[in-house]
Amino acid sequence: MALSNKIRELRFKNSEMTQKHLAERVGVSRQTMNAIENGRHAPTVEVAIRIADVFGITVDELFDLDYDGRPARREKATTIAVDRSEATVEEPVEIEGEDEPAEKEAEQEISLASLRNVIG
Repeated sequence: MALSNKIRELRFKNSEMTQKHLAERVGVSRQTMNAIENGRHAPTVEVAIRIADVFGITVDELFDLDYDGRPARREKATTIAVDRSEATVEEPVEIEGEDEPAEKEAEQEISLASLRNVIG
């Protein structure tokens, strides 16, 4: 299990920000930032929030847990969002043989009355 992140990608999208500049803004050393970015060190919650704040995103968007090389949440969340967006609301369907108890009793009374008429 490893903690992956988008720090490198975000640094380059933000005017090719250096690790040193990001580290200064977050309040850690460049070596610490390098270790976090390369997945060799898990940041404290406070440092993770500070890094996310620099890029204007949430900690959840910045970090993800990998299990045996597979992301823990991002792919699943995307699939769920797609499934929900395709959902439709349908009218209830009446299934044969699934009558309400009162309806069943009424049918039985009619059947008994019909049987009595036949028998006489």
